[in-house]
Amino acid sequence: MRFIAIILLLISTSVASLFAQSPDPPRYEAAVGYQFMHDQDIAKQDPDLSANFPAGWLVSGGVRLAGALAAIGEVTTTSKTIDIPGDKPKVRVSTFMAGPRFAAGRHAGLSPFGQVLFGSARATTSLLSVSETVSHFSYQPGVGVDLNASGRFGIRIEGDYRVIRVSGHNSKEPRFVAAAVVGF
Repeated sequence: MRFIAIILLLISTSVASLFAQSPDPPRYEAAVGYQFMHDQDIAKQDPDLSANFPAGWLVSGGVRLAGALAAIGEVTTTSKTIDIPGDKPKVRVSTFMAGPRFAAGRHAGLSPFGQVLFGSARATTSLLSVSETVSHFSYQPGVGVDLNASGRFGIRIEGDYRVIRVSGHNSKEPRFVAAAVVGF
């Protein structure tokens, strides 16, 4: 994880110096990228199991409403096989969320933002040929920065803290996102 953070820091500082400031951000955006998630409940229940979900993707779209305010929609999936003796269950967590994003403006090609998304999280556990799926309300505050290569293309680095409400209990899943962004 440290290696990934160092690489992303080097890329962002190198790329940021090349980016030009754009006076008007695009009205619409689409992003596709990679997500890395950590399930804190798995980590608490069994410290010997890896609580990391390294295989994830996301697709998002948004529209700038007025000034710094945008409406964002996001679909994500992340999965892993739990490494236990015997048959190994597969777990997939998918989310369908939307909400407001507040941008702090552009400065030297950087566009920091904060957002809170609300929606549904669906967890599917499969073992052999049997699957079980449950869906619950979730919300996800987060912050990030778009590294703008031009008025249309950029790279997004984002950190979020997803909370899934399950029977009066909060399941917590911090995640890291790296995505390509296209504005139009």
